[in-house]
Amino acid sequence: MAFFESRGAKLHYEVLGTGPAVLMVHGFTNHGLVWAGQLADLLVAGYQVVLTDLAGHGLSQPAVRKQTVPQLASDIIALLDHLKIRRAAVCGLSLGGMIAQVLAADFPERIGAVVIANSSAESSDPGTVKEIDAWIDLFEQADGPLKRLEAVWPKMLNDAYRASPSAAAFKASWRRIVARIPGSSFANVARGLQEFNWSGRLDDIRQPALVIGSEFDRLFPPSICKQLADRIAGAELGIIAGGSHLSSLDSPKPFNELLLKFFTARNW
Repeated sequence: MAFFESRGAKLHYEVLGTGPAVLMVHGFTNHGLVWAGQLADLLVAGYQVVLTDLAGHGLSQPAVRKQTVPQLASDIIALLDHLKIRRAAVCGLSLGGMIAQVLAADFPERIGAVVIANSSAESSDPGTVKEIDAWIDLFEQADGPLKRLEAVWPKMLNDAYRASPSAAAFKASWRRIVARIPGSSFANVARGLQEFNWSGRLDDIRQPALVIGSEFDRLFPPSICKQLADRIAGAELGIIAGGSHLSSLDSPKPFNELLLKFFTARNW
Protein backbone atom coordinates (compact mmCIF):
# COMPACT_ATOMS: atom_id res chain seq x y z
CA MET A 1 0.00 0.00 0.00
CA ALA A 2 1.20 3.49 -0.87
CA PHE A 3 0.31 6.82 0.70
CA PHE A 4 0.96 10.51 0.05
CA GLU A 5 0.06 13.63 1.98
CA SER A 6 -2.25 16.42 0.88
CA ARG A 7 -3.80 19.20 2.96
CA GLY A 8 -2.41 17.59 6.10
CA ALA A 9 -4.06 14.20 5.51
CA LYS A 10 -2.58 10.84 4.55
CA LEU A 11 -4.25 9.51 1.40
CA HIS A 12 -4.03 6.06 -0.17
CA TYR A 13 -3.14 5.38 -3.80
CA GLU A 14 -1.92 2.60 -6.08
CA VAL A 15 -0.14 2.73 -9.46
CA LEU A 16 -0.21 -0.13 -11.94
CA GLY A 17 1.46 -0.51 -15.32
CA THR A 18 3.41 1.87 -17.52
CA GLY A 19 2.45 4.20 -20.33
CA PRO A 20 0.21 7.27 -20.59
CA ALA A 21 -1.29 7.89 -17.16
CA VAL A 22 -5.01 7.46 -16.50
CA LEU A 23 -6.45 8.65 -13.18
CA MET A 24 -9.51 6.68 -12.06
CA VAL A 25 -11.59 8.58 -9.48
CA HIS A 26 -14.31 6.77 -7.53
CA GLY A 27 -17.65 8.01 -6.23
CA PHE A 28 -19.08 8.98 -2.85
CA THR A 29 -18.50 6.40 -0.03
CA ASN A 30 -16.75 4.10 -2.50
CA HIS A 31 -13.05 3.27 -2.95
CA GLY A 32 -10.48 2.64 -5.64
CA LEU A 33 -11.37 -1.03 -6.12
CA VAL A 34 -14.62 0.02 -7.79
CA TRP A 35 -12.43 0.12 -10.92
CA ALA A 36 -11.39 -3.55 -10.74
CA GLY A 37 -13.38 -4.31 -13.88
CA GLN A 38 -11.39 -1.75 -15.88
CA LEU A 39 -7.86 -2.60 -14.77
CA ALA A 40 -7.05 -5.52 -17.07
CA ASP A 41 -8.31 -3.82 -20.23
CA LEU A 42 -6.50 -0.56 -19.46
CA LEU A 43 -3.23 -2.31 -18.59
CA VAL A 44 -3.33 -4.54 -21.67
CA ALA A 45 -3.98 -1.45 -23.80
CA GLY A 46 -0.74 0.05 -22.49
CA TYR A 47 -1.88 2.61 -19.93
CA GLN A 48 -0.54 3.38 -16.49
CA VAL A 49 -3.50 3.29 -14.09
CA VAL A 50 -3.51 5.52 -11.01
CA LEU A 51 -6.09 4.66 -8.35
CA THR A 52 -6.71 6.67 -5.22
CA ASP A 53 -9.03 6.67 -2.24
CA LEU A 54 -10.43 10.17 -1.85
CA ALA A 55 -10.09 12.02 1.45
CA GLY A 56 -12.43 10.44 3.98
CA HIS A 57 -12.78 7.25 1.92
CA GLY A 58 -11.28 3.78 1.68
CA LEU A 59 -7.86 3.47 3.27
CA SER A 60 -7.29 7.22 3.31
CA GLN A 61 -7.41 9.21 6.51
CA PRO A 62 -10.96 10.06 7.69
CA ALA A 63 -12.15 13.58 6.91
CA VAL A 64 -12.30 15.71 10.06
CA ARG A 65 -13.76 18.80 8.35
CA LYS A 66 -15.95 19.62 5.35
CA GLN A 67 -14.45 18.53 2.03
CA THR A 68 -15.47 20.52 -1.04
CA VAL A 69 -15.23 19.06 -4.52
CA PRO A 70 -12.48 21.54 -5.55
CA GLN A 71 -10.51 20.52 -2.45
CA LEU A 72 -10.80 16.86 -3.42
CA ALA A 73 -9.61 17.80 -6.91
CA SER A 74 -6.59 19.57 -5.41
CA ASP A 75 -5.65 16.28 -3.74
CA ILE A 76 -5.54 14.63 -7.17
CA ILE A 77 -3.14 17.31 -8.41
CA ALA A 78 -1.02 16.75 -5.29
CA LEU A 79 -0.92 13.04 -6.18
CA LEU A 80 0.23 13.83 -9.73
CA ASP A 81 2.95 16.03 -8.26
CA HIS A 82 3.94 13.28 -5.81
CA LEU A 83 4.22 10.79 -8.68
CA LYS A 84 5.94 13.34 -10.96
CA ILE A 85 3.27 12.82 -13.62
CA ARG A 86 3.15 15.94 -15.77
CA ARG A 87 -0.09 15.18 -17.59
CA ALA A 88 -2.81 12.53 -17.37
CA ALA A 89 -6.28 11.60 -18.52
CA VAL A 90 -8.95 11.37 -15.86
CA CYS A 91 -12.01 9.14 -15.59
CA GLY A 92 -14.39 9.85 -12.73
CA LEU A 93 -17.72 8.31 -11.77
CA SER A 94 -20.47 10.14 -9.84
CA LEU A 95 -18.60 12.30 -7.28
CA GLY A 96 -15.48 11.31 -9.21
CA GLY A 97 -17.08 12.78 -12.33
CA MET A 98 -17.62 16.06 -10.51
CA ILE A 99 -13.96 16.04 -9.50
CA ALA A 100 -13.02 15.31 -13.13
CA GLN A 101 -14.93 18.42 -14.24
CA VAL A 102 -13.02 20.57 -11.76
CA LEU A 103 -9.69 19.07 -12.79
CA ALA A 104 -10.36 19.65 -16.49
CA ALA A 105 -11.47 23.26 -16.02
CA ASP A 106 -8.98 24.37 -13.37
CA PHE A 107 -5.88 22.39 -14.41
CA PRO A 108 -5.92 22.17 -18.22
CA GLU A 109 -2.12 21.90 -18.32
CA ARG A 110 -2.30 18.68 -16.24
CA ILE A 111 -5.38 16.98 -17.70
CA GLY A 112 -5.26 15.89 -21.33
CA ALA A 113 -8.61 14.11 -21.66
CA VAL A 114 -11.63 13.71 -19.40
CA VAL A 115 -14.29 11.03 -18.94
CA ILE A 116 -17.30 11.95 -16.80
CA ALA A 117 -19.42 8.92 -15.93
CA ASN A 118 -22.85 8.86 -14.27
CA SER A 119 -22.46 12.35 -12.92
CA SER A 120 -23.79 15.90 -12.97
CA ALA A 121 -22.53 19.47 -12.94
CA GLU A 122 -24.54 20.33 -9.84
CA SER A 123 -25.50 18.87 -6.46
CA SER A 124 -26.47 22.14 -4.76
CA ASP A 125 -30.08 22.36 -5.96
CA PRO A 126 -32.71 22.28 -3.18
CA GLY A 127 -33.91 18.74 -3.89
CA THR A 128 -30.41 17.27 -3.83
CA VAL A 129 -29.43 19.26 -0.75
CA LYS A 130 -32.47 17.85 1.06
CA GLU A 131 -31.55 14.31 -0.01
CA ILE A 132 -27.97 14.79 1.18
CA ASP A 133 -29.28 16.12 4.50
CA ALA A 134 -30.98 12.75 4.94
CA TRP A 135 -27.67 11.00 4.19
CA ILE A 136 -25.93 13.11 6.82
CA ASP A 137 -28.60 12.22 9.39
CA LEU A 138 -28.04 8.54 8.58
CA PHE A 139 -24.25 8.80 8.79
CA GLU A 140 -24.57 10.25 12.28
CA GLN A 141 -26.41 7.15 13.52
CA ALA A 142 -24.66 4.09 14.94
CA ASP A 143 -23.34 2.04 11.99
CA GLY A 144 -24.59 4.83 9.73
CA PRO A 145 -22.22 4.14 6.80
CA LEU A 146 -23.25 0.46 6.73
CA LYS A 147 -26.93 1.39 6.94
CA ARG A 148 -26.58 3.75 3.99
CA LEU A 149 -24.73 1.13 1.97
CA GLU A 150 -27.60 -1.31 2.48
CA ALA A 151 -30.13 1.39 1.57
CA VAL A 152 -28.47 2.45 -1.69
CA TRP A 153 -27.20 -0.95 -2.89
CA PRO A 154 -30.38 -1.83 -4.87
CA LYS A 155 -30.45 1.66 -6.42
CA MET A 156 -26.84 1.65 -7.55
CA LEU A 157 -26.57 -1.58 -9.57
CA ASN A 158 -28.70 -3.46 -12.06
CA ASP A 159 -30.53 -6.67 -11.18
CA ALA A 160 -28.25 -8.96 -13.19
CA TYR A 161 -25.11 -7.75 -11.46
CA ARG A 162 -26.62 -7.83 -7.96
CA ALA A 163 -27.50 -11.50 -8.50
CA SER A 164 -23.93 -12.41 -9.48
CA PRO A 165 -21.10 -13.85 -7.35
CA SER A 166 -19.02 -10.80 -8.30
CA ALA A 167 -21.55 -8.54 -6.60
CA ALA A 168 -21.44 -10.55 -3.39
CA ALA A 169 -17.65 -10.33 -3.29
CA PHE A 170 -17.57 -6.61 -4.03
CA LYS A 171 -20.29 -5.84 -1.50
CA ALA A 172 -18.39 -7.76 1.18
CA SER A 173 -15.22 -5.76 0.49
CA TRP A 174 -17.18 -2.50 0.42
CA ARG A 175 -18.78 -3.34 3.77
CA ARG A 176 -15.38 -4.09 5.32
CA ILE A 177 -13.94 -0.79 4.15
CA VAL A 178 -17.01 1.30 5.05
CA ALA A 179 -17.17 -0.27 8.51
CA ARG A 180 -13.78 1.21 9.45
CA ILE A 181 -14.72 4.78 8.50
CA PRO A 182 -16.52 7.07 10.97
CA GLY A 183 -19.88 8.32 9.76
CA SER A 184 -18.66 11.86 10.44
CA SER A 185 -16.05 11.42 7.70
CA PHE A 186 -18.67 10.73 5.03
CA ALA A 187 -20.88 13.48 6.48
CA ASN A 188 -18.04 15.97 5.98
CA VAL A 189 -17.72 15.00 2.32
CA ALA A 190 -21.50 15.17 1.93
CA ARG A 191 -21.54 18.74 3.26
CA GLY A 192 -19.07 19.72 0.56
CA LEU A 193 -21.22 18.05 -2.09
CA GLN A 194 -24.10 20.31 -1.10
CA GLU A 195 -22.08 23.30 -2.33
CA PHE A 196 -21.09 21.91 -5.72
CA ASN A 197 -22.28 23.76 -8.82
CA TRP A 198 -19.95 23.63 -11.81
CA SER A 199 -22.55 24.54 -14.44
CA GLY A 200 -20.98 27.97 -14.92
CA ARG A 201 -17.55 26.46 -15.57
CA LEU A 202 -18.35 23.85 -18.20
CA ASP A 203 -17.29 26.21 -21.00
CA ASP A 204 -13.80 26.09 -19.49
CA ILE A 205 -13.47 22.38 -20.27
CA ARG A 206 -11.57 22.36 -23.58
CA GLN A 207 -10.00 18.91 -23.50
CA PRO A 208 -11.45 15.97 -25.41
CA ALA A 209 -14.36 14.82 -23.26
CA LEU A 210 -16.58 11.76 -23.03
CA VAL A 211 -19.75 11.69 -20.92
CA ILE A 212 -21.07 8.24 -20.01
CA GLY A 213 -24.60 7.65 -18.76
CA SER A 214 -26.69 4.56 -18.04
CA GLU A 215 -30.19 3.61 -19.09
CA PHE A 216 -31.35 2.82 -15.55
CA ASP A 217 -29.30 5.28 -13.49
CA ARG A 218 -31.71 6.59 -10.84
CA LEU A 219 -29.33 9.23 -9.50
CA PHE A 220 -28.25 10.83 -12.77
CA PRO A 221 -30.52 9.56 -15.57
CA PRO A 222 -29.53 9.75 -19.25
CA SER A 223 -31.24 13.13 -19.66
CA ILE A 224 -28.87 14.66 -17.08
CA CYS A 225 -25.84 13.14 -18.78
CA LYS A 226 -27.01 14.41 -22.17
CA GLN A 227 -27.42 17.93 -20.77
CA LEU A 228 -23.89 17.72 -19.38
CA ALA A 229 -22.43 16.54 -22.69
CA ASP A 230 -24.30 19.26 -24.58
CA ARG A 231 -22.69 21.92 -22.37
CA ILE A 232 -19.10 20.76 -22.95
CA ALA A 233 -17.71 21.77 -26.33
CA GLY A 234 -17.17 18.76 -28.57
CA ALA A 235 -18.01 16.22 -25.87
CA GLU A 236 -18.99 12.72 -26.90
CA LEU A 237 -21.92 10.95 -25.21
CA GLY A 238 -22.34 7.23 -24.58
CA ILE A 239 -25.40 5.71 -22.89
CA ILE A 240 -24.99 2.16 -21.58
CA ALA A 241 -28.08 0.05 -22.27
CA GLY A 242 -29.19 -1.80 -19.16
CA GLY A 243 -26.64 -0.11 -16.93
CA SER A 244 -27.31 1.48 -13.57
CA HIS A 245 -25.46 4.12 -11.53
CA LEU A 246 -22.24 2.18 -10.88
CA SER A 247 -21.84 1.36 -14.55
CA SER A 248 -18.17 0.47 -14.25
CA LEU A 249 -19.24 -2.40 -11.99
CA ASP A 250 -22.48 -3.68 -13.45
CA SER A 251 -21.67 -3.05 -17.12
CA PRO A 252 -17.87 -3.35 -17.44
CA LYS A 253 -17.81 -4.56 -21.05
CA PRO A 254 -19.70 -1.63 -22.64
CA PHE A 255 -18.08 0.79 -20.18
CA ASN A 256 -14.60 -0.38 -21.17
CA GLU A 257 -15.45 -0.30 -24.87
CA LEU A 258 -16.47 3.36 -24.58
CA LEU A 259 -13.42 4.17 -22.47
CA LEU A 260 -10.84 2.51 -24.71
CA LYS A 261 -12.35 3.79 -27.95
CA PHE A 262 -12.14 7.30 -26.53
CA PHE A 263 -8.63 6.98 -25.10
CA THR A 264 -7.03 5.27 -28.10
CA ALA A 265 -8.04 8.18 -30.34
CA ARG A 266 -6.23 10.69 -28.09
CA ASN A 267 -2.74 11.52 -26.91
CA TRP A 268 -1.82 13.44 -23.76
